[in-house]
Amino acid sequence: MFIRLVKFAWKIIWRNGRRTVITGLAVGLGLGSMMFTEALMQGMAAHMIQTTTESWMGDAQIHRDGFPDTRNINLTINRLDSMLSMLDGDSTVSSFTARILSPASVTSTTELKPVTLIGVDSKTDPEVTMLEAAVDTGSYLSGESTEIIIGYKLADDLNAGLGDVIIITVAQADSGLSSSMFFVSGICRFGSDNLDRYSAFVNLTTAGVMLGIPGEIHEIAVQFPQAEMGADISLGFRRKFTAFSNTALGWPELAPQVGSMLSMVNISMAIMAAILFGLVVFGIVNSLFMSVFERMYEFGVMKAVGTRTGTISTMVILEAFWIAVISTVMGSAIGLLIIWITTGTGISFGEIEVSGIIFDKPIYPVLRLSRIWLYPLFTLILTTAAGIYPGIHAGRLNPAEAMRKSL
Repeated sequence: MFIRLVKFAWKIIWRNGRRTVITGLAVGLGLGSMMFTEALMQGMAAHMIQTTTESWMGDAQIHRDGFPDTRNINLTINRLDSMLSMLDGDSTVSSFTARILSPASVTSTTELKPVTLIGVDSKTDPEVTMLEAAVDTGSYLSGESTEIIIGYKLADDLNAGLGDVIIITVAQADSGLSSSMFFVSGICRFGSDNLDRYSAFVNLTTAGVMLGIPGEIHEIAVQFPQAEMGADISLGFRRKFTAFSNTALGWPELAPQVGSMLSMVNISMAIMAAILFGLVVFGIVNSLFMSVFERMYEFGVMKAVGTRTGTISTMVILEAFWIAVISTVMGSAIGLLIIWITTGTGISFGEIEVSGIIFDKPIYPVLRLSRIWLYPLFTLILTTAAGIYPGIHAGRLNPAEAMRKSL
């Protein structure tokens, strides 16, 4: 009996094929747009994480307890040799690099500016950050003690160019002051105001000598095979390297604004999905009620010959189910086609900055099967459920009144 109703409902929806196609296409376009938006938001999230971690931060960092909050130059990493040896033997770590960080002032012939002096290991840093690739003019650090790389915005502020002399002054660990002369060997362009205007990069050994902490470091930046591993709190890396009064943190703790933006993206998607599915339900209910009122006489006759209320209601719900199947197939095809096209071309937003994150490259939608299947499933369920109310209404029709109204 049920199989017969399923077949009959399929035939019924094609009595008015134009309405069925239009309804299915309307719902399908909504589904396709949600699938594409989901993929685009995932691509934007991946871009935010990639920009945050690959440009400079790394997927995780290790510091002495209290250093991220105070930036006290005396808080160097404890038992450095042991930590480096552990990192060398950790299979989850693809690369890492050591750094020294300190507040400093930089002086040119015309200006004085506050900056963060960053000592980098010129051999291991390219494996973790984009500093070498970001050098727009000049050359990367070669190991000489007098070379320095500054951002293009800082170079403009200082009115300094390649080969010009600048003086760096820092407070040493023993409370003294140290000043050194450097020659601008490179000018970099990260696309981040913090790195392009307020940072100066020198060799790690040079920075250690200036601060009076030779052989010590403040930070280890770590790169994993996948950036998502930096957000995995269950990963043994954090427990393993939170040791010897040192703390290991992933990028969500190091860049909380990125985590907040990702949460906003998820909330926005949930709101958009609720609005879309609400419109879908009303659209399907309207379409089914039109079908019910067109077939008042038919339902009246069926009731008069003894057809049960539940049978009529089930038939209308099955009509909604078939419309849901058609809509889901059309919408999935539309959504996947758009995603496939834009995955190859990307979508450019020009150059915009949001919470310090630069979007200057095309965003490529990311198809995550673990999330994308939810939209077709909800479309199928809610569109079918939208037939319940029209089905109940059709099942409760009075035979005499139904046949009289249809005359």
